[in-house]
Amino acid sequence: MKLTAVSGLDFRSFGVKILVELLIVWLGLFAVFTGSSGIFYVYLKHYSAKPWDLKMDKNFRPPLSILVPVHNEEEVIKAKLENIKEVSYPKENIEVIVADDVSQDKTLMKVKNFMENNPELNIRVVRQNRHAGKSAALNKALAISTNPIVIVSDADTQWSSDMLQKALHYLSDPKVGAVTGCGVIENKGQSWVTKGETDYLQLGSFLRLGESKIHSTIRFEGGFCAYKRDAFEKFDCESGSDDSGTALFVVQNGFRTIFVPEARFMTNFPEDLKGKIRVKKRRANHMMWLWIKSLKLLLKRRLLLPKKIAIPEIFFFIFNPVVFFALIGVTLITIIIYPVSLVPLIIVLSLASIVPKVKSYLIEITLGNIILFYSLVSCIRGKKIFSWNTA
Repeated sequence: MKLTAVSGLDFRSFGVKILVELLIVWLGLFAVFTGSSGIFYVYLKHYSAKPWDLKMDKNFRPPLSILVPVHNEEEVIKAKLENIKEVSYPKENIEVIVADDVSQDKTLMKVKNFMENNPELNIRVVRQNRHAGKSAALNKALAISTNPIVIVSDADTQWSSDMLQKALHYLSDPKVGAVTGCGVIENKGQSWVTKGETDYLQLGSFLRLGESKIHSTIRFEGGFCAYKRDAFEKFDCESGSDDSGTALFVVQNGFRTIFVPEARFMTNFPEDLKGKIRVKKRRANHMMWLWIKSLKLLLKRRLLLPKKIAIPEIFFFIFNPVVFFALIGVTLITIIIYPVSLVPLIIVLSLASIVPKVKSYLIEITLGNIILFYSLVSCIRGKKIFSWNTA
């Protein structure tokens, strides 16, 4: 009887020891996952409130080449060209180049009709001979562009009439090589999916502004990207990210790349979860390849993006998803061994879900890290997801 009692006591002590060790590991992973984000958030909040350290000329009105990449865009291309026509900017200083990647619908016919009805706007068309992707189409358009400022805008986005006035004077500073705008979801109130993406974009905009105030952000958006022609040689075809990848080229050439929050463009976002995942998988794959490239440059001491920006971003994109899955794994092991631990977890998540913003961020963080982890595994396996599903 005495031996049995001692064995039971030893078993309970062993169980408590395992629980304590699991809690220590869990708290450590949770601290790394949330603490790193919190510190970086506070750090960027401090910088985002600072004034710009730029010398800007409000009257900066350089000649522009606006590149519009298209692939089967018959539903939106006319509205896009109308939008460019209505922009408040001297038309004699604008050339528009439609870069077609072998569209098989009525896109080019609609472009031709628009050109005939609007001869005052200088529009040219350049077409790929084969389906080679968005970046390749842009590089073909870049080769025939004639102006010192090159702007890229996706066909399914719309600018405000004063977009160029709000954005271009930032490029008047000699140190700035490229600027990007702020995407606003036009259908943000249609579903919980679009509402969540709106919250995510608002947070991302804040982070990009802080990075820009420090030096540069390379998180560019395809709705509006403006580059100095002498700040880069070509659009990035390697990572599949013609916007952010090209921003890294600009930084590596010694220029700054900045986010202009007041330069807003409108876009639509998928209203269902399946569509959201498809879009975010493509974006995550692009950014994962880009930050892997940045990590390699950093290790070779060739990365010109400041370490105070690059190291946190590399951690968030490459390492934090691994920490997140380790955290999930330890949580599941703890629940399996000690089912009662599920009770406080449910209570905490239920209380957090009462506040809509907190609930939205929890969903976005969870979904985002799952997609990033998937993208990391895909990149390790060498998989790349290009725009327009190139052959």
